[in-house]
Amino acid sequence: MGTKTLHPQVETLAYLWAPNDQKKMFDLQVDTLFHSSRFFEFPNSFVRVTKFRLGSIQSSQFTASPIQYVLTSKKTYYYQFEEGYTGPFPYPILEELAPSGATGYFAVPVIQKGNSYAFLSLLTKKPFGFDQSELDFLTKSLHLIALKWWTFIQSELTESLLSIYLGKRTGSTVYSGKIYLGELDNIQSVIWFSDIRNYSGISETLSPTEVIQLLNDYFGIAIPQIEKFGGEVLKLLGDGILAVFPYHERNKLVVGKKVLLAVRKLGDELSKLNNRRESEGKISIHHGVGLHSGEILYGNIGSFDRLDFTVIGEAVNLTSRIAGMCGELGKAVLASESLAHQIPVRWEELGEHKLKGISSPKKIYGISEKKKS
Repeated sequence: MGTKTLHPQVETLAYLWAPNDQKKMFDLQVDTLFHSSRFFEFPNSFVRVTKFRLGSIQSSQFTASPIQYVLTSKKTYYYQFEEGYTGPFPYPILEELAPSGATGYFAVPVIQKGNSYAFLSLLTKKPFGFDQSELDFLTKSLHLIALKWWTFIQSELTESLLSIYLGKRTGSTVYSGKIYLGELDNIQSVIWFSDIRNYSGISETLSPTEVIQLLNDYFGIAIPQIEKFGGEVLKLLGDGILAVFPYHERNKLVVGKKVLLAVRKLGDELSKLNNRRESEGKISIHHGVGLHSGEILYGNIGSFDRLDFTVIGEAVNLTSRIAGMCGELGKAVLASESLAHQIPVRWEELGEHKLKGISSPKKIYGISEKKKS
């Protein structure tokens, strides 16, 4: 079974069921359009779930296949193999399947609201393939199966989209039904706010296309590192990133150390990125990261018809202000006193500072940074 998806990296999704003795025949040939594959084992069979990157629908492998025909014509397709026949075959896939002893190949389009968006296909070794009465029965049966499958796919696509736009934790929370105005939780979290230094000045010297590339370059390395070490990106605020690393009392030290690992790893990746950008004659990227640990409100705010799932509270505002001090103090990473006390590493105390919108001066700490040779 195969379908299109709604995902920025995955264009198509395919499910294959086969007996275990057929596994070698269905070994996937990895190419540039391959995204990932996962096997689910059963006593006598397996299911393989395969994802393909953008461009798979335009690939020659797809366009020269029976699936292209059933999706565009919205008609079923059946091919009966003749014993001893060596070709030519109508489609390359049929030539590949012939040596397995296949006797019949049947494909059915899945149509919703007049559009064919997916397909189901069967391969059999039954003597003489399928006769017409069996094909009629299978067509009706596969349509019934497709109704159940569509329910499953809709659920998968919805959760995938929520994860992409809201983050994995938040997307899952919204999908579970937490969608009501004012429904908020108090959580303990390390809060991360980072942005690109002198972004306004840089953007004035670049074309819109170059600005977008700069942002994508930065976000492309920052977001994976935050997520790799247990954080969740809640917002992309222009050139800024708001992320949270929730913790409980029992694991606050572990979470704090993961945050610092994310900071250090991102610094390494940013250095590599700048080497590449400079070699291409592009402006290098420097960022400022503000870190704080405290209690935040996590949930829905907005109006009855337009909600935003986010974090609010004094701790969030403080984190943003600390990040804003990176330029003034000449540091890439700054932290609050509460985070410095949470993680027993060698901190550099940088004194008390009056922060915009914060009533009393706050102690700010820096961490040691690698010096560029």
